[in-house]
Amino acid sequence: MTIAIFLEQAVLSFCVKERQVRRLREMFPAVAFVWCRSLGAFRKTLPRATVALTNTFRPEWFADAPKLRYILCPAAGRDVLNPVPLEPPPEVYIHYGTFHGRLMAETVAGLMLAFNRGILRAYKEQMAGDLWPSAALCETGEVRALRGSHAVVVGFGNLGQWISKTLVALGVRVTALRRTPPPVRPEWFGPGDCVMSATLLGNVLPSADHLILVLPSDATTDGLIGARQLARLPRHAVVYNVGRGNCIDEAALADALASRTIRGACLDVFAQEPLTRRSPLSADLPGLVRMPHASAYGETYMDLYADEIIPIIRSITR
Repeated sequence: MTIAIFLEQAVLSFCVKERQVRRLREMFPAVAFVWCRSLGAFRKTLPRATVALTNTFRPEWFADAPKLRYILCPAAGRDVLNPVPLEPPPEVYIHYGTFHGRLMAETVAGLMLAFNRGILRAYKEQMAGDLWPSAALCETGEVRALRGSHAVVVGFGNLGQWISKTLVALGVRVTALRRTPPPVRPEWFGPGDCVMSATLLGNVLPSADHLILVLPSDATTDGLIGARQLARLPRHAVVYNVGRGNCIDEAALADALASRTIRGACLDVFAQEPLTRRSPLSADLPGLVRMPHASAYGETYMDLYADEIIPIIRSITR
């Protein structure tokens, strides 16, 4: 069996490393793992490949891959493989990564702690030359306790569950929203935590200290958070988005930040990426923290991917 590996990206975290390829070869000595360093090499390997480990694939390539049965993509979003979504032949199964949650949960918790415990503000004042920014941090509402606060997590799939579990461990009360709530309450929930139908979003926004969006990109999530939803949040609330940028009306969010009707927004994703000056969120808005779609970055990214696909490859090679 031949497994083609093509995981070359501009983001180093998303590139396969020698140690992951060596680990796969040692675990499956009867499999020919072909590590392709270029698209050309990948295309040349496809005719004999049964499995492709890649986040790059186009529909016309299936004709050149008669033996292909599995694409194991590390990305979580179905909008990575082109076209969106990639529709494979019936004999080909595509597996998308589900390991990102533990990395993204650390990012969300880090943003929440940095924003609410005054760390970001202290750094901003430091860069402005203030050696002792006590007055800035004493401003009303600048430093708030995370423990005992209320987070509304919109999207309770694998990523939302990792984030929620991390926040519960920090003492944050979680209300998770999902299209179809699970029949059984997670065992790690505390007494005040709950999962509700996504249709009840408007009901829970007025009590949210944190609105955390972990949604996929599809027609049902377009513009889900607009001016009306933002107006229902308390003035001290902060919005966090680590899902996809289509779910927020960016002009409405920029207006809410500029008018200080909400306290802040920590955004890792945007409607158009990379972000350009055309976006209303490119401005230096009060309380806005921007990240470049980096919530899952980390040196262990590909190690976690390997952990996930090893049982799949084992089942394929039996």
